[in-house]
Amino acid sequence: MYYLATTLKKYNIQATDDQLGHVKDIYFDDKYWTVRYLVVDTSKWLPSKKVLLSPISLDKVDSENKAVNVLTSKETVKSAPHKKENEPISKQYEIDLAGYYEIPIYWSGTGPWSGFPTPAALGLADKQKMIQSKNATSQEDNNYLRSVNEVRGELTGYTVEGIGGKIGYVFDVIIDDSNWKINYLVVETSKFLAANYILVATDWINDVQWQDKNIYVEVDSVKAKNVTDYDIHAHITKEYEDKLYSALGKNRNSI
Repeated sequence: MYYLATTLKKYNIQATDDQLGHVKDIYFDDKYWTVRYLVVDTSKWLPSKKVLLSPISLDKVDSENKAVNVLTSKETVKSAPHKKENEPISKQYEIDLAGYYEIPIYWSGTGPWSGFPTPAALGLADKQKMIQSKNATSQEDNNYLRSVNEVRGELTGYTVEGIGGKIGYVFDVIIDDSNWKINYLVVETSKFLAANYILVATDWINDVQWQDKNIYVEVDSVKAKNVTDYDIHAHITKEYEDKLYSALGKNRNSI
């Protein structure tokens, strides 16, 4: 199922025995645009700490009860290695975190989940557990963790540039909770196009200038004018996706 990042941030994080808090931010890697961690706001019971939960540790997203269920207890999360709120996340810290939770590292093989289609499949795979060694760190890709809060911004998100001109700004992102990939950017077009919001697939991104906050996509800015306005309060249907791809002249199998 698809979820807006802002929707997930309204959900409670439910451990096996108690609530942990809610989603404060979402970290994704800039190679596969795949969610690596939910950042949990635990200020009421674990202040000044950055609590990260991998999708491998998650059970499911319960939209009916507006909760993200976690396959671990509150005490286990409390005793995990944590960073101070403003400290960066290193690969060694990720290794330590995976070792503590006894989950496999996600970068040990090819693809976003080490050759497996979903984090659940990777977590269930019968393979060697995390090894804290130089070999583990040497396998890392040249990818970095990025913040969804940063990309979508507090006022205006990153600029999205198409072929022929600007399309708009990143208003939100859409996440598939089966593989935890960010499938779409929700682009606020503002004055640039007739539609208020359009979706741009992350598979269409050909470059990102992180320092300048610019995302360049293989989307014709003229064709983007023909895209039907995306309703940010509605679920994405196959019919809408088909219309989106048709308007932009994209192959439906490209995502």
